Amino acid sequence: MNENMIAKVLFVIGVAQIAAGVIIGLITANIITYGVSWPVFFAWMLGGFVSGMLFIGFAENIRLLHNIHKKMQPLNKTPDTRQEPSIKNPRPEWTLDEADRTKIYEHYPNETIVEVVPAPQEDYCLVRFKSDNGYYVRVVYTGGFGIEETSDAKVRQSIIKWYNEQG
Repeated sequence: MNENMIAKVLFVIGVAQIAAGVIIGLITANIITYGVSWPVFFAWMLGGFVSGMLFIGFAENIRLLHNIHKKMQPLNKTPDTRQEPSIKNPRPEWTLDEADRTKIYEHYPNETIVEVVPAPQEDYCLVRFKSDNGYYVRVVYTGGFGIEETSDAKVRQSIIKWYNEQG
C-alpha cells in the first residue's frame, strides 16, 4: 500500500469541514430577517477553516511519517530480501497505480505524453513528452496529494541517468 488511508480520510474530513463552515455560515447568516449577518457568517467560516486546516495538517503529518517509515523499512530487512534497482534489475519494486497515472495525464493536459516510467526512488516517475522539436522528460513526484515536478536536482539527475542507462 503506497498511501496511508488515515491520512487520506483526515484530509477529506478537513476539506469537508471547511466547506461545511462556509455553507453553515451562509445558512445561519441568512436566517435573520433584516438581511445577511456578516459577523455570523465569518464566525462560522473561520471556525470551519481553522478546524479543517487542523485536520489537513494532521493528515500531512501522518503522510510524512508514513513516508519516513517506508524509507526506513529497507534498513530492517536482510540484504537478500531487497535488490536495488540497477541495470540487471531495471524495474523498481513499487508500481504506479492508475489513480496516480491519471493525475499525471490530468496535470499535463496540453502536452503529448509518450510514456510514464516509475523510477527506482519510490513515488518518483519519469514522464517522457513529445513536442514539435523532439522528445523531453520531466521527473515528477506522485507521493503527495497531487503531482509536482521535483525541484531536487540530484534526484532529477539520478532518475534521468537511470532511465538513459535502461536504453
